[in-house]
Amino acid sequence: SMSKNIILSSTSIIFAGIFFVINDAIINYLAPLNVQFYHFVFYGVPSFISVPLYLIFSGQFKLKMHATNYYIPILRGLIFAPLPLITFVALKNISLPEYTTINMSVPIFAAILSIIFLKERLNLYILISLTIGIIGVLFVIQPGFSNFNIYFLLTLFGAFLITLTTVIVNKYNKVTSSVGYFIYGAFFIHLISIYLFIYDPMKVSLSIFLIITVTSILINLAVFLSVFAFKYAQKHFASVSCLMYLQILWSSIIGLFFFDEYLNSFALLGAFLIILSGLISIPGQFKQIEEYAPIKKIREDNSYRNE
Repeated sequence: SMSKNIILSSTSIIFAGIFFVINDAIINYLAPLNVQFYHFVFYGVPSFISVPLYLIFSGQFKLKMHATNYYIPILRGLIFAPLPLITFVALKNISLPEYTTINMSVPIFAAILSIIFLKERLNLYILISLTIGIIGVLFVIQPGFSNFNIYFLLTLFGAFLITLTTVIVNKYNKVTSSVGYFIYGAFFIHLISIYLFIYDPMKVSLSIFLIITVTSILINLAVFLSVFAFKYAQKHFASVSCLMYLQILWSSIIGLFFFDEYLNSFALLGAFLIILSGLISIPGQFKQIEEYAPIKKIREDNSYRNE
């Protein structure tokens, strides 16, 4: 049912958000230690490989990896590939709370792309939500202010790529399984990282290895949970996206307690506006669902008559 799907996808997104922020916090901690993105991904290979291995041994590999169109999950994997590099470069140059807050422009991109590609209907709530969200992002980035740096734009580009990957899962949710999307999505970045690691290997201490292993399990879980959430979100894609705003809260807490990093007053106002934008869009999504229900019924009636 619709409400069961909303609860399932919402819970998945909240946990994915917590795991994403922990991952970014660990990258923030590792970046000054000269650990590159490919070292990080390389040491996470065992936890990634464990998923396809489990599928092979349980005899589900062929079923879960089957796709009605292989180009779609492969394209998504290619779009996903630059993201670890973007994360590492950005977190070396901007604070964790700034990084997370800019990443929270994902639901703004999601609303725009879902109107274009998913043919979701624009209503007043969504329009107000978009406007407030964009103003919020501008407050965080502060173009023209001394605080502004080019890495804010790189993070914004990363947020756009993340949105593209989630819109693909939402639009083509029947093409392959959630696990299939997850494995295809992470395949290229792991392959690139193994290749780069061979050219520039790095021995890490046991404690760093354990940190990376735990983090790679969490990031893989986060990616899988978000794929699962957006696959099941169907016609309430943007409202589920809004729960990602909670990442600003987790990130601000971790940034403050572990890195002594915090948002300045303009950025705090921006974060508040971005969260407000998400909350305003929730009634907008329910309105979309209500508007969609009669259209869906007409389509079902027509297909029934045609049979």
